[in-house]
Amino acid sequence: MFHKNIILFGGSGFIGKQLAFALANRGHQVTIPCRHPFRNRDLKVHPGIRVIKANVMDGIELIQLCQDQDAVINLIGILHERKKGDFRTVHIDFIKSLVSACTRSNIKRLLHMSALGADQASGGSNYLRSKGEGENLLHTFGQKDLEVTSFQPSVVFGKNDQFINRFASILRLCVGVFPLACPQSQMAPVYVGDLVERIVKTIDDPASHSKRYAVCGPEIFTLQQIIELIIKTLRLPCRVWPLGKNMSKMQALVLQNLPGKLFTLDNYRSLQTPNICEDADHCSTSLSQYIQDIGVLFSNKKHYDNFRRDSVGTNRDPSSES
Repeated sequence: MFHKNIILFGGSGFIGKQLAFALANRGHQVTIPCRHPFRNRDLKVHPGIRVIKANVMDGIELIQLCQDQDAVINLIGILHERKKGDFRTVHIDFIKSLVSACTRSNIKRLLHMSALGADQASGGSNYLRSKGEGENLLHTFGQKDLEVTSFQPSVVFGKNDQFINRFASILRLCVGVFPLACPQSQMAPVYVGDLVERIVKTIDDPASHSKRYAVCGPEIFTLQQIIELIIKTLRLPCRVWPLGKNMSKMQALVLQNLPGKLFTLDNYRSLQTPNICEDADHCSTSLSQYIQDIGVLFSNKKHYDNFRRDSVGTNRDPSSES
């Protein structure tokens, strides 16, 4: 079955924008509800993409949004809580409302973006536990009313990401040493284009129903290795100062109370879980090559200033800015 009309929650974010264009290019009609449509004029250039103003956290409005849709894709998530309970509101309560909206609108197909390491029972952080609970809710309901597929990516990189871009922006201002928390945390970064391709291929594939897919890139790095690769490629005048466990916690406690919440105690706890795929079909795009290409692109100040301007920090998951 070809799912013609798709509503994409979190479609104005980093992953969402690329996914929206990929779906529209394939012939799907994509609707993206968001808080600030005027900020997303770049999406409106495609005739297959419709951007509308909406509050997706309002249950009644959510039901209205799902009317006349064939499938739902949910990318919404947050990395930090602004206030206690935000993880539950976004990762769990929203899922319950979304399932109800799908039931009332007779939608049978739903794809969901979870996170690598998400586990309701044993996740190492509130973020991972809440992500795991939301994912489990979907798959439980999926046994009866919904054909659910979920994706569990490692950290995602690509143009306008909040990973390489953010670190490069901070490192550009560093002279001397850069104190790095959790330097030995492991991850297998996946390129956004590879992740999007997998989602697009899956949406109309009955064999993917009820499946949970871990998605990783071809290389495993420590966080320190990634930072050192950025420093080397951009020829920056600083070096990494790896922090031990206690100093990493201290850094988190300080930074989580500053504007922007660059790093929180819950982030620290998430980084204690290896962000790698043990049994999965790894994607092909190399982070090492990608960063080297960035080094060429941003070899002069003008280009790098544009690079920094486009890498403003956010509380939301890179997939779900709206």
